Amino acid sequence: MRTGRLQAIAPVAAAAFLFGVTFGVVATAAGFSVPAALVMSATTFGGAAQIGAASVLGASGGAAGAILTGVLLNLRYLPMGVTAAGAYRGPWWSRAAQAQLLGDETWALSRTPDGKHDSRLLLMSGAAVYVVWLAGTALGAISLGSVGDVSAWGLDMVSPAIFFALLWKQLTTARARIAAGASVAVALALVPFTPSGVPIAVASLVCLIGLAR
Repeated sequence: MRTGRLQAIAPVAAAAFLFGVTFGVVATAAGFSVPAALVMSATTFGGAAQIGAASVLGASGGAAGAILTGVLLNLRYLPMGVTAAGAYRGPWWSRAAQAQLLGDETWALSRTPDGKHDSRLLLMSGAAVYVVWLAGTALGAISLGSVGDVSAWGLDMVSPAIFFALLWKQLTTARARIAAGASVAVALALVPFTPSGVPIAVASLVCLIGLAR
């Protein structure tokens, strides 16, 4: 069982490492020092939110715009947290600490067919992703910071691709497919008219219809 969990975690961790490298490069290109990039990865631990915030700062968008972008992008963790809450054990402060390790891929990876989450897999994968995320950030910021634009490498797309592959396996019921389809439609409709982060935030709320009984 333990070996199975480790095998499941490996590709997710590898993708998170590459995503971390991308953030390290983007952050230094946006003017972050290496310590600042590492502190942000250690405290925020949100790939899309961090890259979004760094991109806003790199385009002289200001701190308020960067913070708003990060907050909006991370709002998707609210519905994810609702569905994963039952997987955390212990007093409230312990559950709150465990929840900081929640991520897109780890949420999808630990989801079980009955709609619950494998607690151990959720925590193990979250801890592994946290470590490699920091390592990737360090590599990108220290060794590749002078490379400049790395968007052509596509490293930042590996992690989302794995997330969608994991998510696809969750769409086993009509309700799940309707929730996913409605969320995608809402996000696509909002992209041309709203600031970065808003489509994902609204789409994540639309996903809650999947919880309706």
